[in-house]
Amino acid sequence: MPDRLCSLVLAAHGSLDSENSNQPLHDLAQSIADSPQFAAGKFQAVRPAFLNGQPQMTHVLDTLPPGDVVIVPVMTSEGYYLKKLPAKFAENRNADQFRIFMTPVLGVHPSIPERVSHRISRLLNKYELPISETTVVIVGHGTRRNSTSGQSTIDLTQTLTTQFSGLKFETAFLDQDPTADQVAANIRTRHTLVIPFLISRGPHTTQDVPRAFGLPAGPDIQFPLVQHNENGSCICDLPVGMYPDWATICLQLAQKTISGSEPIRLSSVGEPTT
Repeated sequence: MPDRLCSLVLAAHGSLDSENSNQPLHDLAQSIADSPQFAAGKFQAVRPAFLNGQPQMTHVLDTLPPGDVVIVPVMTSEGYYLKKLPAKFAENRNADQFRIFMTPVLGVHPSIPERVSHRISRLLNKYELPISETTVVIVGHGTRRNSTSGQSTIDLTQTLTTQFSGLKFETAFLDQDPTADQVAANIRTRHTLVIPFLISRGPHTTQDVPRAFGLPAGPDIQFPLVQHNENGSCICDLPVGMYPDWATICLQLAQKTISGSEPIRLSSVGEPTT
């Protein structure tokens, strides 16, 4: 890593729905700051930054000393909101004092299929869900405003399908077809396991996804949500972005990017240079 001072910014959409919505990203930033790899990597600061929430992307650079900044998009897809990041950071009044680098989004990290696979296996065993009687639904955000937003969710589902013989998988979305409501209505197995391919505790994970599957909803719910009745079971796990060990992956991405990539141009809105 270069000798220049370097800070790390975790960039996410965020939510103003409740005071707890954005807390997981603050927790992730603290985990990174507390890790031995943080000091060893010569980073000097780490901050979360939100489109909806505090600190905002348009002001977060004001809290950092001049130098290099590596942005880690804590998002699940290379879609609509990723393309907004360069312009948002360009709105910082002191943006010209920094060289800005951007990593790939966390949602396309190669470790995700394995991590989700382990999580599915653990839940199947814990709740004694027979593979032949269970449907796993991977729920992504997606958007009709960008044709690529749902691709990482589709890719994840296809990869997982090859890893579990006899287990049925479905892909669902919150803002494009097939929607979570549509998929939930067509499930024919006795048991359903829902994996939110989402980042945090915003209204999508605490309200929209649970409601689509007939589960209790609200900002204070605890994961996994579990509902048993005479017809079977429905279990909704915590969002993928709240899995443990993201701190190490964020640091690895940042170190690789600062060492091998060119700075991005904040005045242009487009895909990050990786």
